[in-house]
Amino acid sequence: MTRGLSKLMTATFTLILLGGVATPAVAYADSSTDTVTATTKADDNKVTYHVSVVETPYALISSTSGIEKTPILTGWPDTLTTDQLTDDDYIQKLMTENPENSADTVDNYRGVMTQYSADDITVNPKESFLQYQLNSVNISMSANEYVKMMLLPSYVTLWNAYAYANLENGVMNRDDLIAYYEKNVGPELIALGATQEIVQTYNPGSWSEKHFNEEFKLMYQQDYDNVKSAPILNKLSDEQFMKIDLTGTINEQMKLWLVPISNYYTKLPDGSYKLSGLITGNFQFLNFGTPDPVIPDPTPTPTPAKSQPVTVTYVDDQGKTLAPSKTLTGDLDATYQSDALNIAGYKLSKTPANATGKFTSDTQTVTYVYTKQGTLQSGSAADTIETTTLAPKGAVVYATKKVGLYKTATFSKKNLKRWYVKKSRTNRPMFVVTGYATSKNGVKRYRVKDVNHHSKTAGKTGYLTTNNAYTTTVYYATKHKTVTVINPTGVNSYAKKTLTGKKTHYRQGQTLTVKKVVTNKLTTRFVLKNGRYLTANKKLVQAGKVTMPRQIKTTHAINRYSNVKLTKQNRHLKKGTKLAVRGWAYSNTNNFSKHDTLRYHVAGGYITANQHLVKTIR
Repeated sequence: MTRGLSKLMTATFTLILLGGVATPAVAYADSSTDTVTATTKADDNKVTYHVSVVETPYALISSTSGIEKTPILTGWPDTLTTDQLTDDDYIQKLMTENPENSADTVDNYRGVMTQYSADDITVNPKESFLQYQLNSVNISMSANEYVKMMLLPSYVTLWNAYAYANLENGVMNRDDLIAYYEKNVGPELIALGATQEIVQTYNPGSWSEKHFNEEFKLMYQQDYDNVKSAPILNKLSDEQFMKIDLTGTINEQMKLWLVPISNYYTKLPDGSYKLSGLITGNFQFLNFGTPDPVIPDPTPTPTPAKSQPVTVTYVDDQGKTLAPSKTLTGDLDATYQSDALNIAGYKLSKTPANATGKFTSDTQTVTYVYTKQGTLQSGSAADTIETTTLAPKGAVVYATKKVGLYKTATFSKKNLKRWYVKKSRTNRPMFVVTGYATSKNGVKRYRVKDVNHHSKTAGKTGYLTTNNAYTTTVYYATKHKTVTVINPTGVNSYAKKTLTGKKTHYRQGQTLTVKKVVTNKLTTRFVLKNGRYLTANKKLVQAGKVTMPRQIKTTHAINRYSNVKLTKQNRHLKKGTKLAVRGWAYSNTNNFSKHDTLRYHVAGGYITANQHLVKTIR
């Protein structure tokens, strides 16, 4: 576990609140601290923690009604056993049932939970969690000094976002921000160890009104957009966000790092321990002005867990029941064994991964899937039969053309629920296959659930064409020599095919060499030349080399905007202006009623890619 702890401490400490967002100038200013040997020694009264249960990540939110736990992963159980945590089928089931949690968020927090529970640790229970980490990597700072240094970027970013929300909503103007900064923010930065240079850099009163309006407000907006994308903060309205006590929030986070490590481990009846969700949630705390909040014991003694039954089902590849289900019962942690059945006319497709397992405190389902022998799977968008390849149940498909979502398997204008217009590759609508059905004319259909998490259509269910000319799987199934990153925010490579153990970030436009493709349950991963794993999601990477202009010149006077929708102008550009293209994106990302339009990402924002207004130079 030490290796995982040190990586998290040095690389993701600023994830405490902001999901990895840190203001570069502050982060760089603090990165030159020398490290030699630890200054605090633990005594010999040590305890070994063997974790068998992990609380799912949560944050603490302090308000007038008290301090409440707020889950980060919506719909997930309060705890996971370490076996469940490493069971890809179980995690995929949770993701399918709760699509409002993005795959990246799940992968991130699953990786954290796995790292913190992978190995036993032996530690002095009286020392702080942070001090334990500092001791493990020999850093010559006290825990109190170090946590201040690492919280500094988070505080600056939170302040910038807070300032933008107040400006945009007309609650504060520039003079108000200057007064607030000098009274509250500046002193807190000094308390966190910021230099006078940093204090002055982020003081809105240090810059001219012109500079403030042209550059400072843009920086505020960028941090606001990043902060509001964090799993907890994106649930807040601007009105709620502007009520956050910035100093109180940072100070309470500091306390969470400095309390004894024993606060985060609860001993279970079998002698193993449960790990607190505050650790796996990166110690997130939001304070809404409650005076002197008292941080509760994050892991109260649990009531003894009770064994829950295991249900065994037998279905065909369309989800139709072929035989009565069976219910298995037993003592908690006792082993269960399920059996396949011989069903006339059908062949077992695959033995489920959890055919054998242990009874837990959660209900479990074992599903045996059978394929009818001697039949051909086919289907189409219309009622003419075409050969097609069906995506397996639980897989994700996306629409490559305009498609309709219908109330029943027989498509008609009366049964249409809504249209999804044709979108660019990175914006294509996605659906998880929950089953199959057949129209009155014998045409196969997908039964699906809309998993476009940030759209108004998220969660809608219905029936979709299986015609491969209109819908296809989101993940590449075969190896390609090279792939190009097309996701506007880039992608990461990982040490494991479960996409845990983050290694390298690749920016949009980078072309990578692929060694092979591997499967990970219902998805695939590319194995790069360096042996690391990369998503094979077609919305994030594209086979071959994808090129975009590197430099353009305006052929007419145009405006630059701070957002891809081109609704917030931040500069006017004259005819003949040359601009370097940093990347590209499309408008109307999550609106499937409107077509999207290409934009170029340039320094300071976004511009049109209309060929009548801009010309490619190289």
